[in-house]
Amino acid sequence: MLDWLSLSGRIRIDNSNNTYEQKYYASTITTLTEGSEQGYYGIEKSGNSQTYADFLVNINKRVGDFTIVANIGTSLSDNSYDMLGYNGPIQEKGIPNVFNVFDLDNTKKRATQEGWEEMTQSIFASAEVGWKSMLYLTLTGRNDWASQLLGSSQTSFFYPSVGLSGVISEMVKLPEWIDYLKVRGSFSSVGMPYPRFLTIPTYKYDTTILGWLPKTHYPIGKLYPERTDSWEAGLDATFFKDLRLSASFYYANTYNQTFDPKITVSSGYSTLYVQTGYVRNLGVEGLLSYGHTWRDFGWNCNFTFSWNKNKIVELVKDYVHPETGEIVNKDRLELKGLGYTKFILKEGGTLGDLYTNADFIRDDKGYIQIDKNGDVAKTDNLPDIKLGSVFPKANLAWNNSFSYKGIYAGFQLSARLGGIVYSATQAALDQYGVSEASAAARDRGGVLVNGRSWVNAQQYYEIVATSSGLPQYYTYSATNLRLQEAHIGYTIPRKWLGNICDINVSVVGRNLWMIYCKAPFDPEAIATTSNFYQGIDYFMMPSTRNFGFNVKINF
Repeated sequence: MLDWLSLSGRIRIDNSNNTYEQKYYASTITTLTEGSEQGYYGIEKSGNSQTYADFLVNINKRVGDFTIVANIGTSLSDNSYDMLGYNGPIQEKGIPNVFNVFDLDNTKKRATQEGWEEMTQSIFASAEVGWKSMLYLTLTGRNDWASQLLGSSQTSFFYPSVGLSGVISEMVKLPEWIDYLKVRGSFSSVGMPYPRFLTIPTYKYDTTILGWLPKTHYPIGKLYPERTDSWEAGLDATFFKDLRLSASFYYANTYNQTFDPKITVSSGYSTLYVQTGYVRNLGVEGLLSYGHTWRDFGWNCNFTFSWNKNKIVELVKDYVHPETGEIVNKDRLELKGLGYTKFILKEGGTLGDLYTNADFIRDDKGYIQIDKNGDVAKTDNLPDIKLGSVFPKANLAWNNSFSYKGIYAGFQLSARLGGIVYSATQAALDQYGVSEASAAARDRGGVLVNGRSWVNAQQYYEIVATSSGLPQYYTYSATNLRLQEAHIGYTIPRKWLGNICDINVSVVGRNLWMIYCKAPFDPEAIATTSNFYQGIDYFMMPSTRNFGFNVKINF
């Protein structure tokens, strides 16, 4: 009777425990062991817990010329993290290369502890109403109660979407070579909670002074979730039976971003967060695919393309200081980075722009100055020098799959175009003279500067390659092309197995071959998911090449 109604529920629990150890042996340079000649040891034990559960009511019903597909549900997501660690140099009277916390120098060892929990409770609904298989209206709505909002004036947020699509090939007669044509448009408004702990006074423990810092962030009163409004238009089409095209154009505006714009605040506080900012994204996504079978041989091919332009329209504008009543405007915001490499947000720029304020001391003609001893020097008080953006200009992928009498194979090439990355790892290797570049410089008798003068290799790299050196000399193009995946397999026919089952056996490899890359590391590798550390390599683990063997039995 109620075949149009169904219920479903899911629950997923993922727990992981990790142990991370640092072991620097007695022979390690004392700069890394905090002066100890006996070694250095650190250990961290951490645990992650993720719980997700949902319950759905699904409706699929036809009424006359109308079809209704809808679902109503609720979900819960709970994530937590705990970490406890010790690290420090091995005491001088300790046993060299014995790595445990009892052998650490009591005056220098440090304890670290970190933990948090986030929970989001949600209710949501969606509905798609179709008319005569040619016109479709889609509506969605969702309300989230996020734990990050606890203590604010707005403890939840609602975000809707609406979409309309029409199958033109069902409405009018098209040329025979157009098999299917659909146009679509949509609007959505998506909310996102601000970072945890902003509504709760927090204090930071300083391991240097072994005490709590007396400052926290200023209470910012009314807080609102970050909001992104997006418009999208696109089409889907099939031509000549086998050729398929999908294309989309989107335009998105993001508001209520939470920043620390380094505004002066009273002595009882260290930071003052503000909610402002206006970031615009526009982009194009496209898919072109072809698939056909000639008797026993089949080929499927698809090409994807994506392009996005990010622009900061506004940072801090007409913000009223909560203490002084002063009107604050900022069109430049300096954020995190590494050494003299820093992300700086500017109106008209992007969220991924890298800058530095350091360079060689140069003469009035722009040449690097060389003193009477043949040495070079640097300065770090220059105006902003833009290194580039860590964001790509475009991403491409080409996927192919083939089949012939039970044998199937395929590969995927992927490419990133544009953007930059910075390698502090390469700089450190040059600084200590253990890189190929520094060895070649020593063999040549120095580093050629200004195209005519030779500078001692050690002195040059001590200026350019330190942790606070010149990042423009370690900035590389992030453009790369790789063989992302390849696979080959065979399906053992059911008739060979007494018509009981068939068996698929395959071998797959991922990240197999970096065909083109100018950077000394994988530009797609990231040390953190933070927005303001992407594109920076500082002794990251190299990206991995994976191989797998799959067996699938179908009864």
